[in-house]
Amino acid sequence: MNRAATPQTDGFTLVELLVGMALMGIVLGALLSFFTQGTRISSQSSSRADLQQEVLNVQQLIVGKLREAWYIYPAGQTLTLSSAVTTRNPVTSNQTWNTSTHPILAMILPPSNTALACATATPDGCYRFVAYYPVMRSGWISGVSATPWLDPGSNANNAATWVLAEYRANMPASFAPTVFPPAAVPTVPLTGSANLLADFVAPTIVTPGFTTTASTYSMFSFLPTNSSAAVPVSGVTLRVATTRQTVGTTLRLPNATDEYTISVYPTNLGKIAAN
Repeated sequence: MNRAATPQTDGFTLVELLVGMALMGIVLGALLSFFTQGTRISSQSSSRADLQQEVLNVQQLIVGKLREAWYIYPAGQTLTLSSAVTTRNPVTSNQTWNTSTHPILAMILPPSNTALACATATPDGCYRFVAYYPVMRSGWISGVSATPWLDPGSNANNAATWVLAEYRANMPASFAPTVFPPAAVPTVPLTGSANLLADFVAPTIVTPGFTTTASTYSMFSFLPTNSSAAVPVSGVTLRVATTRQTVGTTLRLPNATDEYTISVYPTNLGKIAAN
């Protein structure tokens, strides 16, 4: 008796399935790598643009204030700002700064309205103290918890970078100099407050993950440095670099070792009204 032939069912063998899965894994891996790389490049490009904008903001604002300045604190001066986390020197962890060894620029601007006498009711008639200095980013954030408009947002990967702050205060009514430069270096008023000027500033000192010995720098330098000169400071050079860790990469602008540099020669020094 003849048996009917058993029909054969077409299909894949185990080996063929494994080979197909392996090929599919390779294709999916390549696609994932492609999209991940695209996302990383896009994120880095966005961060780079943000960092460049931070530098532009810094230069424009500080240059404008320097051109208005009546007096610039020369190199070698010890300045003490009001006691607050937002004025803490990232080098010494206190509120004492030295214009030669620490990254701080301080100046006095003329009254915004010279027709007014300096008084509580007419603060526009007072001379104005302004200082620019960095604060460690993590410290700044902890100090502005009650003022959220000053909070740039926590970022654990960049806690050791710096922010650049602007400290403002009116000089007391008793500060009404008749000679320039003043007979004594003006005392810093402790009634001021700090505002955020720029984020993700590269530390000027060695900071693991951001700054090495090859990329430390001086943020401010003064010409001349002789405080007994007729004009204690005739020019200021501003140097600033920005840095940020993003998608596993540390960006530093303008490059790994240099800074954006601009020199300013103020034209209003010793004059009562700003140019």
